[in-house]
Amino acid sequence: MSSSRPSRASRSLRKRPPAKLADDLDYDLETLLNEHEKSGVDYRAKRDAKKQKTGQSEEDEKYADAFKGYDIPFDALPALCIERIFAMLDSPQDLYNLAFSSKFLTSLVTPEAVIRSAVFNNLRKRDKGNRKIMTNVMGYISNRSIHVPSAHRMLRLLNAKSCERGDRCWGKNLNTGKAMALNRNSCNRPFGLALCDKCVKFGTTKVPYSHFSRFQRGVAFHQWNLLMNPSRDPKSGEVNGPLIEVLELQQIENTYANNDDKKSALEGIVQKALTNDGKYCPMHYEEKALAYHEMYENAEKEADEHVACALEKDQQKYRERREERIAKRMTRIRSIYASLEEILDDCPLKDVALDCRWLESDERCVKFSCHVVEQKLGNIISAPASASERSINNAAESIKQIFNTLHEKNFFCILLHRKFRQPLSKGDL
Repeated sequence: MSSSRPSRASRSLRKRPPAKLADDLDYDLETLLNEHEKSGVDYRAKRDAKKQKTGQSEEDEKYADAFKGYDIPFDALPALCIERIFAMLDSPQDLYNLAFSSKFLTSLVTPEAVIRSAVFNNLRKRDKGNRKIMTNVMGYISNRSIHVPSAHRMLRLLNAKSCERGDRCWGKNLNTGKAMALNRNSCNRPFGLALCDKCVKFGTTKVPYSHFSRFQRGVAFHQWNLLMNPSRDPKSGEVNGPLIEVLELQQIENTYANNDDKKSALEGIVQKALTNDGKYCPMHYEEKALAYHEMYENAEKEADEHVACALEKDQQKYRERREERIAKRMTRIRSIYASLEEILDDCPLKDVALDCRWLESDERCVKFSCHVVEQKLGNIISAPASASERSINNAAESIKQIFNTLHEKNFFCILLHRKFRQPLSKGDL
């Protein structure tokens, strides 16, 4: 059965129909589009100008458009500029990728740039990452126990991912033909070489701790009692790693009984190894090793100063934030204290309840003498910013009730009598 009541129009039908643009005689679509495009251009121009202005000084704004549209290829820069750019890189991986992108850039890599990139890569972590690797290599160079690596070789040592022995690697996979990967957690370069764990285990010679060559200048040790022969690169023929062979050390140990004679024989073998296999003569080798050590010491000193300055700035910012935080807490706690004074105004023991000590340089800000008050206001004082007026009033009323009860029972009068050991009268009881 249908109802005789007329149905109500739906919401969509009750909407006012949109006016047709074609009905407007003054409407011009082309003009509207031009105005919209102009407004968009003006908005983007203001936005770009605001971005460029942010963080720029007046001097930068003055020469902002001086070199606009003037691009210089990186390898077209003067060699001195490229060397300075290399020295500013704090990542050996970035330096490696950039330097070996062309022969020209490869020729501009200097030992100082490699050393600085390793030292500044781990500023606050001396015992991790590339800084630890460089420290390990420089320890051998300082002891004059390995062939001084070139800048390119040091850069490869820092970025090495697999054992450099290649086909002679003890951990080589015959299916893939690849050498064993280096331990990621290890920051050591034994004997100035990138060796895997298996090459260190099976490719080295263990000598007793009583061996004369331990702690001797010119002998490269790993883990105090492991020795290894020099490594020759099959492609370039360059000799890397230790200066002398393990066989020669053992022959010295077997031949001479006096330690002075052993040291003299060792010095002669080291000089011979530098003359025959080294890239530098003994005198030039000493100068090169000393120069590397000075570069490393200067980089370490500069890095430590930078870290100390950064830590001082962080501490200064922390002190400023702490003082600001204490000031805000103190303001809020004083307002809470004023509310307590207002609520406890008619309490006879108001002075006892509100007796406190203000701590200006402590985040606690206030310490009440009465343990009951300290306990009741503990949550409020610990987080005064989130304390509501209701919680403050409830705590104040609770404190007021407690001290009114103590006053009614003459609690403090009894304590005074007991303190001075005076008998109580019936009226006091």
